[in-house]
Amino acid sequence: MNENYFLITYEFTSTSPQDAETLAKEIALEQTVELPQTLIKSQFIETEIIGSVQSINQSSLDRYRAVIAYNPEITGFQIPQFLNVLYGNISIKTNIRIVALSLPKQFLVRFKGANFGVNGIRNITGVRGRPLLCTALKPMGASPQEFAKMAKEFALGGGDILKDDHGLIDHSFSSFHERVSRCQETIIETAQKTGKVTLYFPNILAPFEQMEEQIAFTVKLGIKGILLSPFLIGLDMVRYIAKKYNLIIMLHPALTGTHFNDLRHGIAPEILLGTIFRLIGGDISIFPNHGGRFNLTIEQCKAISVSLSQPLAEIKPALPCPAGGMGIDNIKAMSSLYGEDVIFLIGGSLHGYSDNLTINTQTFKDEIRKHFPDSTESKVETLDVVSSCEINNPIKESIKEHLIFNDDFTWTGRGITEYKKMDNPNYYNIKRQELIGRFGEKTAFDLRYFEIAPDGFSSKERHVHEHVIICICGNGELIIEDISITLKPFDITYVQPLKTHQLRNNSKEPFGFFCIVDHIRDRPIID
Repeated sequence: MNENYFLITYEFTSTSPQDAETLAKEIALEQTVELPQTLIKSQFIETEIIGSVQSINQSSLDRYRAVIAYNPEITGFQIPQFLNVLYGNISIKTNIRIVALSLPKQFLVRFKGANFGVNGIRNITGVRGRPLLCTALKPMGASPQEFAKMAKEFALGGGDILKDDHGLIDHSFSSFHERVSRCQETIIETAQKTGKVTLYFPNILAPFEQMEEQIAFTVKLGIKGILLSPFLIGLDMVRYIAKKYNLIIMLHPALTGTHFNDLRHGIAPEILLGTIFRLIGGDISIFPNHGGRFNLTIEQCKAISVSLSQPLAEIKPALPCPAGGMGIDNIKAMSSLYGEDVIFLIGGSLHGYSDNLTINTQTFKDEIRKHFPDSTESKVETLDVVSSCEINNPIKESIKEHLIFNDDFTWTGRGITEYKKMDNPNYYNIKRQELIGRFGEKTAFDLRYFEIAPDGFSSKERHVHEHVIICICGNGELIIEDISITLKPFDITYVQPLKTHQLRNNSKEPFGFFCIVDHIRDRPIID
């Protein structure tokens, strides 16, 4: 067998070893060519396309396990076809369950996986050495104002992650945009007072043509992560979103139970909620914990947790997020089972512990800390959850109604700052003056002046927010994707959302330009 092939272990019901061998070969054919072996005349198809049965072993009285190897080329290295090969047609049959999956590096390197993973989420929250505490905004039917109040109380209590319930969408009785903007605003205001980062993850669940608008809206608000349900919106849609947007991706298991609750048919939960969810870009995987409202065993829960952290080529480990009817009395057992790298998602029990959500949050968090006495939590002095490009907090200068222009292309009353460090390989020789937007003005935009010295350049970056660039002095080059635009004084250009762009000065004179940009904006992705 080629070492670059991936291996799937199928467990199925059979009456004898001979019958098991026949069924294994039928699976290999069904998942590839969908023809009887006798109709295959091509040596190439025989050796490179059809799955190859590697072994068959009896696992119980009437159950057998067959390991089948597949050439990854038949997947096209695409998630939809990979899932089709994995379990497409045979999912329609009965008594066939996938119990193990081994993916070669050649296949795994085609997928980015998580944007942040365990370490990235730790860095953003500032929490080390303990599980993160998460709750959900509920119930459906509450107003945006009520949800914002919950968000504030949870953040004041020191909660780490607040997510929408997976049933919260753009309802007629509770607008997505109002809910998300109100909750994010109160999360930021609270963090600025307490120094404690609480992350808010809106639920993105909408018709296809509305989803990207909702994501762009959240990104512009400086939101760091979103909640997605892969089996509601499509697994490859999740991969696409995770690749395109630099967001923490929390995945919800809605509609997955039909794949693993039947122990004789389907896909083992550690493969579905673990390996596959990591493959499509999950940073966090929610699953029903043992002992709650659902039926997974301790062994299954542990297997999911292990699959989220085990080596998977260069794909970052993801955080397990056990949930589903957990309470304060479950924290000790959960801490013992999962260790510190886990998110405890506790909903109704935390909300209902008392009438004070802030005290409830503090109480549950203290219970977690009791089992992790050496944990630490960094306070943040400058929040980067609001916007991008070193614009985190207002500058402590006064609003000026008249900025006087000087002959050296500066404006009286506004300081000059170095836009990027000279030793940063992504940027070189850039100065910046903040003119309007960071001094208490109520504008929806910021006006900034940049000057790039000869041979200087900005980063190659993309972001959801928009730019308008007006050349003021000198000549420069704006590169948008594969298009190069020469700028001379008073030329105006517009950079669309998520278009990779870079500004360069290839001349012998300074190149200066105004940049008009959204006041609330996302951090650029460096390409």
